[in-house]
Amino acid sequence: MDKGERELLRRAASVIGHDLRNPLAVINNSSYFVRAKLGGAGLDPKVEKHLKIIESEIARADGLLADMLAFSRPYEPAAETMPLDPVVKDAVAGFPKPAGGKVDLKLGAEGSCARFDGKAIADALRRLIDNAFAAQGEKGAVKVATSAGKEGLSVSVTDVGPGIAPEIKAELYEAFTTTKPKGLGLGLALARKYVEGNGGALTHATGPKGSTFRLTLPKAHPGV
Repeated sequence: MDKGERELLRRAASVIGHDLRNPLAVINNSSYFVRAKLGGAGLDPKVEKHLKIIESEIARADGLLADMLAFSRPYEPAAETMPLDPVVKDAVAGFPKPAGGKVDLKLGAEGSCARFDGKAIADALRRLIDNAFAAQGEKGAVKVATSAGKEGLSVSVTDVGPGIAPEIKAELYEAFTTTKPKGLGLGLALARKYVEGNGGALTHATGPKGSTFRLTLPKAHPGV
């Protein structure tokens, strides 16, 4: 995507975000009002089910708008020197795992530090984990591991899916590239934006028995 296309997307995302978020907020408030008027915890199970669907779809639509805005806007990292392992541990702990899915975490960076934006790198990691679960049908174990080496500090995310389809390999990190039935295809594009914005790199290896995505950040020393 060139500079002109990105600027067009930025303008479109800003307008769409403004025009859609207001009605979404109204719908959300109305759902809350209906829930309160009908008795809250004492709701008919069928009504409760449909109110939850409304709330879930509102959250999903708001998330899609947030991704569009995040991708279209310039990113300036709020970087500081810190160890990688605690950021990864917290990101994994806060990830909403699908039913039947789990994350196997192995921390191996041993207190080594990098200078990075913790919030953005945690977001990038969550997107990689989400991508891994999607690749293996939202079930089974996704492996997350950290390490420290000459190249810097790394986090790898490994799935046991069928590998990356050949037709999307060349544009895997481009915006709107996806094989999912839902979503805009911005997950990997945003992950790369955040990682590269912090001076790092996002790479992958894939085959018929799964894929591994690795984000690497330059090593730093405490106090730098």
